[in-house]
Amino acid sequence: MFLKRIEMQGFKSFADKVVIQFDHDVTGIVGPNGCGKSNITDAIRWVLGEQSVKSLRGNAMTDVIFAGSADRRMVNMAEVTLVFDNSRRDLNSELDEIEVTRRLYRNNGEAQYLINRNPVRLKDVVDLILDSGLGKDSLSMISQGNISSFAEAKPIERRAIFEDAAGVSKYKKRKLESLSKLERTKENLDRTQDILSELERQVSPLKRQARKAEIYREKKTRLQEIEIAVLVEEITHLNQQIDEAVKTLFDIENSTTMQQTTIQVHETANLEAKKDSNGLEVEINKLQEELMRVINEIQTLETRKIELDEKRKYAIEVGTREEKAKQMQSLLEEARFEYEDRQQRLDQLQRDVALLSQQLSQTAMELAENSQKNDEAAGILRRLQNRREVLENLARQPFNSQAGVKAVMDSQAFLPGVLGVVAKVLEPEKGYEEAISVALGGAMYNIVTTDEASARQAISFLKKNQSGRATFLPIRVLKPRWIAQDHRIVAQNTEGFLGVASEFIHCDPQFDLVSQSLLQNVLVCDTLEHGNNLADLLKFSYKIVTLDGDVIHRGGSMTGGKARNSSSLMTVQRELEEITGTIQSQQAKCQLAQKALDQSGRQRSELERSLTEKRIASAQLEPVVDAKRAKFERLKNDYELLAPEAVDGVQETFADSLITSLNQAYSRRDEITTSLSQKRQQKMKLTADIERREQQIRQIRRELETATASSHAIQLDKAKIETRLENNLARLTSEYQLTYEYARTKVEESHIENAREEVLQLRSEIEALGNINMNAPEEYTEVNDRYEFMRKQVDDLIASRDKILSAIDEMDEVMVRQFKDMFDKINEELGDTFRALFGGGKARLILEDPTDLLNTGIDIDVQPPGKSVQNIRLFSGGEKSLIAISVLFAILKARPVPLCIFDEVEAALDQGNVERFARYIKNFSERTQFIVVTHRPGTMGQCDVLYGVTMQKQGVSQMLKVELTDAIEMAETKEVQPA
Repeated sequence: MFLKRIEMQGFKSFADKVVIQFDHDVTGIVGPNGCGKSNITDAIRWVLGEQSVKSLRGNAMTDVIFAGSADRRMVNMAEVTLVFDNSRRDLNSELDEIEVTRRLYRNNGEAQYLINRNPVRLKDVVDLILDSGLGKDSLSMISQGNISSFAEAKPIERRAIFEDAAGVSKYKKRKLESLSKLERTKENLDRTQDILSELERQVSPLKRQARKAEIYREKKTRLQEIEIAVLVEEITHLNQQIDEAVKTLFDIENSTTMQQTTIQVHETANLEAKKDSNGLEVEINKLQEELMRVINEIQTLETRKIELDEKRKYAIEVGTREEKAKQMQSLLEEARFEYEDRQQRLDQLQRDVALLSQQLSQTAMELAENSQKNDEAAGILRRLQNRREVLENLARQPFNSQAGVKAVMDSQAFLPGVLGVVAKVLEPEKGYEEAISVALGGAMYNIVTTDEASARQAISFLKKNQSGRATFLPIRVLKPRWIAQDHRIVAQNTEGFLGVASEFIHCDPQFDLVSQSLLQNVLVCDTLEHGNNLADLLKFSYKIVTLDGDVIHRGGSMTGGKARNSSSLMTVQRELEEITGTIQSQQAKCQLAQKALDQSGRQRSELERSLTEKRIASAQLEPVVDAKRAKFERLKNDYELLAPEAVDGVQETFADSLITSLNQAYSRRDEITTSLSQKRQQKMKLTADIERREQQIRQIRRELETATASSHAIQLDKAKIETRLENNLARLTSEYQLTYEYARTKVEESHIENAREEVLQLRSEIEALGNINMNAPEEYTEVNDRYEFMRKQVDDLIASRDKILSAIDEMDEVMVRQFKDMFDKINEELGDTFRALFGGGKARLILEDPTDLLNTGIDIDVQPPGKSVQNIRLFSGGEKSLIAISVLFAILKARPVPLCIFDEVEAALDQGNVERFARYIKNFSERTQFIVVTHRPGTMGQCDVLYGVTMQKQGVSQMLKVELTDAIEMAETKEVQPA
């Protein structure tokens, strides 16, 4: 069976769910008038896509939903399902069984179509049954009204049934769709051609303007390249000049410093030398006065000694032997005294030389030790000064290690909305620099902007110049962070807790949100131990930092330690202050060390001078000692010859005091003379040194004046060069949005010859171009793209039109061929069918216009037995129905269909024709399934099974199934029963 079953619920009079199984070839549906027999036919037509409310005998589509009765309430939904056996592939599907369902809801009028429980469109249902012989308008699904209308229809109105039989409906449907598409294509083509014409009028002027703009851009780009190259070259040259000036100034400053130090040293040395020279002058004067006194004394003593010597000489010459011996004894005693005196003086000098040599060696060791201490102190001072210089450079150029940050901050004046770096806008309290620094971490180098647009512009600047990366903090989107109140209470009652990091920050009010966002959820403790304790109490929920820079991260991980000479932007100022104080203290130590060294040097010089004096005196005294010894020995020999027995008994005489005084005077004179000579030589040396240093000072001062004048001139030139450099850098940044570093990488290394002449020529050419529409290239591209697109659309539409026309021609050929073939087959079968149903006569189909098979109407020429009627409309109603039925059966012979539904089509026939009609159905039951709605016994008798439709409850249809064999047995049983 093709139609296996119908499931209905809520459709018209079928309020309850009804399932009708079709297990036989011919199924009859019977029942009294008004019981709902035709509702089954309506249900099938409704599922298969019937949209005409009038054909469904209603005023609105919702009329097909059960509207209620005296005993039943209305329902909200009507649903009908047809289950088909598609094993012969009568339907356009590869499935063996197909369910087609249609639903309609009363509340919103929503309709649903389903195939195998999957939602589909009405078009899908129509495509499914297309060319299957089924359809709401085909003769396979007809009622009594369709039969009479077919017979009375105009020839052109009958054509649709034959087209459906010929299988050209799908082609006709596609042709109509193609014609509709062709019409739309023509409309689109006309509209597109209008647009294309309008675009053609715009393209040419825009093309000229675009070319002009491109030339302008090329020349402008070339001008910019040259100007950028010139700027880069000039900036490079200015940088070189500045570097040379800085180097020269550095050399001058070093030289000046050294010269000033030399002058200071010379002046200090001269002051000391003058002081020493004045002291020597005083000493020399004193020594000269003393020398004069001693010389006078010597003269007096010498006079007395001469007198004494004369007396002795006279006594020796004329005196007695005893008198001679006495005088010789006196001379010997005097010689002995002089010799011993000179020897003692020589021995003392030699002891002094030895002592001074020992002291000089000790002083040399002290000098070396003080020199080492001085070098060590100076080395420490140099290291401190070098570290200070590093810190000062870091303070002056804090972003050298952050290329992106440095590029943005160097161009801050040309980047609106850039406010500063976090490390510069947030100032930590003294003592908290290290803690705040580690609390910020990498965020210390984040750049604060007013909003996201400013950050995007700065990022674009970095990308354009390939100057590195940076992180930005738009204040507009920052949100403050907080410490939970209960956690704050715990922290405040914990030993070592100092506060929240944001509390130790000073900043401008506009940066309060920055501080709150970065530091308001960071805790500060004094030591790591206290920080661990607090972190444990707070379940490691917050970041904790210590004053030493140790960190306890959220979750419990820890970071700590100390790197040598590690400084951040937050700590550099504090370290600068500390190292400045340390340098001052070290300078004091250096001064003390230098003073000790100088003192050791002076002490060594004094010892060397004294040692020299002693050695000279000793050298001068040695020949005197030898002479005195020789005199003593000579006198001793003479005395032995004169009085040998009295040599050992020589006693001091009166002359000893004179000799003693004279020897002491000579000794003092020698000492004074030696000392005076040394001091004069020392004074002369000091005077010479002073004069030499004075000359050096005068020469150095002249050189200083020249250097100072040169330095001032260089500084003035350097300031001018720096101004030019700043102007060029500003122009490079403001006009071209380029950094010097990036621009230098883009400029060719080769020198641009005649650059300024080319700049003038390019400016002249640009000016000659006149007014420029800078948007022309984009507008031309846009319009030209639209023009090309529209032209392609026109070409595509023309191709589509031609393709549609070609497809229509092909479909026309197929429809003509299939329609002619089917028409001929139906005409051949119609005569036999007509004679079988009418018991004779003849019938044939006639084309109104055989030359126009696509549009011709179809007329029926019939001649029942014994009649000659020219117009079919003149036949009776029964004859018209029988003629229509004859045509139907002829179509079924020519092209069998899987299902025919007859709704009281034989109602107008007499009993004989009804029986012939019913018997004739059996001829097709092998190939076609019949569902016959009837109340004629003749038709019922030919059905295999009967479904009775009743209304036990008013307004609600119910179904009863009776097999034909069971009905016959029931009838025979009633016949044998007595009346």
